[in-house]
Amino acid sequence: MKVKTYDLRRAWLLREIGKERRVDVLNADFVERYAEATGARIKRSMWGAGWCSLLSDELRRMYKARLLQRVAVGLSSGSWQPGFPKWVYSYRLSGIGIEALGELPGEDVA
Repeated sequence: MKVKTYDLRRAWLLREIGKERRVDVLNADFVERYAEATGARIKRSMWGAGWCSLLSDELRRMYKARLLQRVAVGLSSGSWQPGFPKWVYSYRLSGIGIEALGELPGEDVA
């Protein structure tokens, strides 16, 4: 079953970010799991994670709702490749996000 509504995708993201501690849109495994769970489209890339605009939009939306904290992380010159950004936002649960995670039903969605 694909996670189709925003509320279900938000619950999925809260759980995943809670497990991972920090996530970003260049984490290929995280992006692939999100696409698999939600059916979101990924624009494939030669390096790193593919681009998933729905995931980026939802992380931004959750940040604006104060469910997530974010920091800009620069990519070191050894990690940077042509086509990569020079920096990326890294997200983690905020205090509000941790409370929201605690209020979710026990069953995993997806």
